[in-house]
Amino acid sequence: MSRVLPDGPYLVVDADTCAAAARRPADVARAAVDAGVRVLQVRAKRAPVRDLVALTVDVAHAVDGTGALVVVDDRVDVALVARSRGCTVAGVHVGQGDLDVVDARRLLGQDALVGVSAATAEHLAEVDPAVVDYVGAGPVRGTPTKPDAGPPLGFDGLRAAVHRSPLPVVAIGGLGVADVVAVRETGAHGLAVVSAVCAAPDPARAAADLVAAWTTAVGRSASDVDAAPARAADTLTRAGAARPAGTAAVTVRAGAAR
Repeated sequence: MSRVLPDGPYLVVDADTCAAAARRPADVARAAVDAGVRVLQVRAKRAPVRDLVALTVDVAHAVDGTGALVVVDDRVDVALVARSRGCTVAGVHVGQGDLDVVDARRLLGQDALVGVSAATAEHLAEVDPAVVDYVGAGPVRGTPTKPDAGPPLGFDGLRAAVHRSPLPVVAIGGLGVADVVAVRETGAHGLAVVSAVCAAPDPARAAADLVAAWTTAVGRSASDVDAAPARAADTLTRAGAARPAGTAAVTVRAGAAR
């Protein structure tokens, strides 16, 4: 298993949201993966632990062989049990009130994928890249699927979290396809969604739209980076033309900032 989190849409397969839409979580998970989603988090906040184990096993079997990564929300024990039953479970995503990430890493091993939620600068300062692989920053907006998530960060707060974090950041909280460009512009590695896919009229189409929007946004970001030296050169040329005689020129080196 890999400790590298793929970029792009990250689907939280939420049992309650799927149930409200009369859908099997495993079916939603498979449809999303077939549409190009590469990370799934299995979540069932109110379910008994045995039901969460069964749900995790069901989702893992549904996407077996696709290369998609399956992580379990909060419960290291559930991830371990699913693994013991022959399922490929990459790891866990833990919140601030869950098992300590050091213990999660010790129990799951060095090859597991371990993510942690962060809502404040203090949370980010505590992140140890030797233990944790990515950060879920948010909520960016208020979200009905997790009403106790805390005050929204907004996109400025997300941008600040990306700047402070030593690890890839996944934006979480109230996000959908219309937010992809804004999330990408903060420098975030991905965005987590729940209702945008699980409650969509057509989950497969919703997932495909998210993947397409992310791919387009990444391409636009790459174009902006590629165009930056040309824009800088143009700015300097125009500045040089306007410079009074005897004024020293300024050289800008873009390579060191990459």
